[in-house]
Amino acid sequence: MSITDRTPMTARGNDLMPLMEQESDAVLVRRYLSGQDSAFEALFRRYQNPIFGFVSRMVRSEDAHDLTQDVFCKAMRALHTYRGEAKFATWLYRIARNVCLNDRRHKAVIREQSLDEMNESPGVAQVPDENADVERIVETHETQRVVNDILTQLTEEQRLLITLRDFRQLSYDEIADVTGISLANVKSKLHRARNAFKEKFKPHLELLREGR
Repeated sequence: MSITDRTPMTARGNDLMPLMEQESDAVLVRRYLSGQDSAFEALFRRYQNPIFGFVSRMVRSEDAHDLTQDVFCKAMRALHTYRGEAKFATWLYRIARNVCLNDRRHKAVIREQSLDEMNESPGVAQVPDENADVERIVETHETQRVVNDILTQLTEEQRLLITLRDFRQLSYDEIADVTGISLANVKSKLHRARNAFKEKFKPHLELLREGR
């Protein structure tokens, strides 16, 4: 997957890429805005895996690659609006959140028009902890399937909060910036989201343990 597959960005400066990849996000943003296209390629390489991981937990796995490309295309077009008031990664996750939510809303409209359409399911996810952090449990395909099924039963907001905190390890402050939710509400809503997940996960826990 490469951002160059979907944009007219050139590959000039590839010989400087290893040096660029050591520079800060702020420096790379300034380089790109000054006309050095390869600086955005360095940002893309830095964040493509984290953003893909986020997107794949928010949407159907077959859509994740295309939507990840859309995130970076939108980011590249909007980069002139980035003022550095938040971390670049936070700004990028905010764009990814909007892309995923817009995609889900679009598909919800299509579902209303076609009752026989299959329900959406998120991409492969790591397994949340039954106790608190929603991160670890078992690394089996069966567990991942159960986790995916449970995530589809949560609200968009609950899925978003769990994904940002427990799968992407964003801080509470960063999650507040991404979602526009106050810091206090992020903590309380995340607590409720984790509880909702754990309640739905409990019936499957013993079965999964027996299957090991």
